[in-house]
Amino acid sequence: MVSYIRLLGSIFLVLAIFGCGAQFNKPSLLDETPIDYSSVLSDYIVELEKEPLQYILLKKEKFSQMEIYNYQFTSQHWSPDNFVSPAIWEHQVDIYIPHHPVSERALLIINNGINNGTFFTSPKAPTDFTPEVLEEIARSTKTVVIALSDIPNQYLTYRGDWRFLKEDESIAMSWSSFLQDPESRYTRPLYVPMVAAVSQAMTLAEKELQALKIKHFIVSGVSKRGWTTWLSAIADSRVDAITPFVIDALNTRKVLGHMYKTYGNNWPIAFYPYYRFDLDKQLDTVPFFNLMNIVDPYRYLGTPYKSRLAIPKYIVNASGDDFYVPDNSSFYYDDLPGEKALRFAPNSNHHGILNFTKQSLIPFVNRVQKGISTPVLDISTEMTERVQYVTVRFSEVPEKIVLWKAANPESRDFRYACRVRYMETPLHLSATGEVSVSLEIPSVGWQAAFIEATFKDGFVATTPVYILPKDIYPPIKIPPVHGLLCKFVHGRT
Repeated sequence: MVSYIRLLGSIFLVLAIFGCGAQFNKPSLLDETPIDYSSVLSDYIVELEKEPLQYILLKKEKFSQMEIYNYQFTSQHWSPDNFVSPAIWEHQVDIYIPHHPVSERALLIINNGINNGTFFTSPKAPTDFTPEVLEEIARSTKTVVIALSDIPNQYLTYRGDWRFLKEDESIAMSWSSFLQDPESRYTRPLYVPMVAAVSQAMTLAEKELQALKIKHFIVSGVSKRGWTTWLSAIADSRVDAITPFVIDALNTRKVLGHMYKTYGNNWPIAFYPYYRFDLDKQLDTVPFFNLMNIVDPYRYLGTPYKSRLAIPKYIVNASGDDFYVPDNSSFYYDDLPGEKALRFAPNSNHHGILNFTKQSLIPFVNRVQKGISTPVLDISTEMTERVQYVTVRFSEVPEKIVLWKAANPESRDFRYACRVRYMETPLHLSATGEVSVSLEIPSVGWQAAFIEATFKDGFVATTPVYILPKDIYPPIKIPPVHGLLCKFVHGRT
């Protein structure tokens, strides 16, 4: 029955969009020379807001401690120059309202999913955040949770390419197209409609939850949706706190260079979709620089949008990520303004971060809703010839402190897929309320380490990951391979 309702809903939405003449055409940005690429996201949203919001309530369910509303939602028409199909972006929006919820602020989860099937693949429900996890977060925080699914819409096909693309392949294709003609293709990067869909979903929530006076949003997502989380905070001022998961990629150009050298002038196999579209060949071009002015959150520090990055942010990364090397945060974290906290999940790959999303979000959301700041780790480091000394003082007394440490005698590769494992050692506060560790440069290979503190409410904060030796990269060759997913694509720049 629900499928039938959704089918009717799709028909009505299409009729509403095309029958009344209110087509979601590509927003026309102000004709400026040169183009201000840092304003592309916000200008796109401003133009999109002029169109009527299109959504249909599918179902309401009421339980003893929870109400759940399900909507079918059309966020936009996105197909610059008829380049992409389907052009209509559709989503499911599920709103979880716990008993006696906190008013004025909600949590918006950017979820994945496949809404456009192919000849070989059926549509699939989101897997980043399941309904059970969303309900538990809502109950445990007394916070309305809005789950926006199908970000990005996928599969998509692009003109001139017969393949059905999703996730990184779709993003890489959109970047490649932008790079060919940035001045006329500034809305082609896939993060543009992804961010716009989040903004539109916030408007939907405001309209449907007027009794709760929702006007602020904590936003969170995993992987590409974590990247979208950062950009949504920049583009829409209703976002007042964020938790991006496994996007250890701010200051993107520098981070990519660091990754390349880390793997002996090669790329991790997870980077292959971008390699396939030759993006590695264009990292030092003017078009790539312009692309980063749209999609790299770090670049906005030099723009009028800098204040948007000062909102509370809880950055959760994986110590064994398939894409990113664990000390990437050294290229951006200290430069971020305002309240911030960092967490590295030990012995986790990129996908494994799903084991840490709920336990990370619940204490962070509770703190934001109660106006309690995240713990501050005051970190000081000192490097001698062979030893790095790390001392940490805490704004709150932790209940548990652990040192996580891993070694790789062959390469600077700490991917979980390469069978690297971190071992834990308990630490204790000194009489002066601090912890200190001595990290010695290994005689062979490299070592990675970080300190993790768990607080009374379950909030976990860590130091950055310190890799020793810090400034020495492996030889220019393919590093040793251990495991089926511990692979590389050959460097060619």
